[in-house]
Amino acid sequence: MYEYLIGVGAMKAGTTLLYDLLRKHPGFLCGQHKELHYFDQVDQPDKGEYDALFAPGQGVKLDVTPIYMYDPQCIRKICQVLDPAQVAVAVVLRDPVERALSHWRMCLSQAQEKHSFEACFDLEPQRIAQNAHDKKTFSYFSRGLYAPQLDNLYQHFPAENIRIFIFEDFVKNQQRCVDSLCDFVGLPHFQVRDGHSNKTVVQVKSPALARFMRAMARVTPNRFKRNWMRKAKYLLARANEKKAPRESIAPAFEQRLIDYYRQDVALLKSQYHLDLSAWKRFG
Repeated sequence: MYEYLIGVGAMKAGTTLLYDLLRKHPGFLCGQHKELHYFDQVDQPDKGEYDALFAPGQGVKLDVTPIYMYDPQCIRKICQVLDPAQVAVAVVLRDPVERALSHWRMCLSQAQEKHSFEACFDLEPQRIAQNAHDKKTFSYFSRGLYAPQLDNLYQHFPAENIRIFIFEDFVKNQQRCVDSLCDFVGLPHFQVRDGHSNKTVVQVKSPALARFMRAMARVTPNRFKRNWMRKAKYLLARANEKKAPRESIAPAFEQRLIDYYRQDVALLKSQYHLDLSAWKRFG
């Protein structure tokens, strides 16, 4: 049995749903919340400090933090303090065009984004080069270039320690995917009730309130954050939302994105032998 199961990404590819399903298994030891963000926020990681973030007991420690796969330094730090042989790695990949659109919609709904989806494509190289925060926030399109991210994973972990799922298949076959992960880490199967990946498009009522909440979250060290604070933030954020119309992608820009991702998708098929038939744009 592995000591850890780390879900490393991709962002906006069902990782919250995956965590919500797995955390109900008594064999998984969870932290106070889904995304521990330890390896992207701690410069000098320590195994004892990391282990202290999880519930005590015997089991597989579960951390699902999607930034880990996108940031190669996170993978390096994981292997610096943990034994790679004891780490099971779970990856969920989504049609990169849909993933990018979902990511942009989230930032728009949180008043972090003011540009159109299409305009963000040309702005991205400059924006993500500015600082770590902007790279994390505005990396709508580069996060969908999965092949180099997988290359980095396979360079650091034994191939048998990595399991890759396709989002579009996962949401339709949740029990099968959970059973596969339980077999993977050495835990017994358990019955799950299918959940839903969040498809509601919202926007904030008060951008000023949303910006204030993000600023407070950034300046408050993790060690001072408590569950009641996270719950209060969640409830306040939900109260500040309203339903928004879904934007469609202009056909010409959609083709531009298909061309942008075409080589990467081809590498996923040829090098990693992934069945991407659910990604209809790339059939």
